[in-house]
Amino acid sequence: MIAVVPLLMLAGIAAGPLLARVRKTGWRRCCGWLVLAVLVAAAERALADADALWRMVGICCVLLAAMKGLVYADWAGPRHLPPGRYAVFALLWFGMDPGTFRRRRSGLSWKRDVALGLVLMAAGALGAWLVWASGWRQVLVMFVPMSLGFHFGALRVLKGGLRGAGFPVRTLFPNVLEARGIGDFWSRRWNTGYSQMMQRLVGKPVAERLGGGAGVMAVFIGSGILHELAITLPVQAGFGLPTLYFTLHGVLTLMERKFGGPVGRIPALLLVAWPLDLLFPAAFQHDVIARCLGVFDLLRAGSP
Repeated sequence: MIAVVPLLMLAGIAAGPLLARVRKTGWRRCCGWLVLAVLVAAAERALADADALWRMVGICCVLLAAMKGLVYADWAGPRHLPPGRYAVFALLWFGMDPGTFRRRRSGLSWKRDVALGLVLMAAGALGAWLVWASGWRQVLVMFVPMSLGFHFGALRVLKGGLRGAGFPVRTLFPNVLEARGIGDFWSRRWNTGYSQMMQRLVGKPVAERLGGGAGVMAVFIGSGILHELAITLPVQAGFGLPTLYFTLHGVLTLMERKFGGPVGRIPALLLVAWPLDLLFPAAFQHDVIARCLGVFDLLRAGSP
């Protein structure tokens, strides 16, 4: 049933322009979130017999596609993207700003992004190989080289390619080592496209009704729920732990605001890394993250 996943992805993407026609913002957002929930539920059912790694990949692909449609519908209003550019936004970019694809520009810098991205991909692959060869399966040790290769490497190459094509996309994962605090890490350093989407669809509406603090907590709790779909649902274990992780960071962000500002670079990075066992429960570490390292077993088996 893995073949169903592309159809669900296309449904999520196609929902964007249709939802954009709903004039009332509240109804549009409610319908968008309902579509997302239905498509993810359908993906989980279709992948019930697949192993955890493929369930994670399939569910995440459908989730991302539905989020693309949801954010496009909220952005579009009287505006729209031509079908080709909407397809580029929906299928070829991990960011969440459709407006970036409205017009092409000439003379955008891109070569440095491609070069740096390739270096980081190579460094991430080397680091992952060292982790595989050492047999060390601690979550942070496994996650860092994989993240270096994908989040900071492959996505940087993709950014360079799109900028070379004239689309002024921005870096999704700026230098996390420059984070000044917990709030700064999640809003400006880690997956900025996702954080902007959550602020647009969750944080701002809640803040308008219940205040800024409630808006912040809504973003973090909402992030926890979405990560439940991507992490605990595929492995059917650890439910509630990712939500606890993000709720904790929401509380820390509010404490930063109340008690004098960012906690500083080192404390922020430690507070992000130390409770990673909550974000990535043991079953996910074993069935998904460690399984990704199995690519080196395949390469060794295929070598002469």
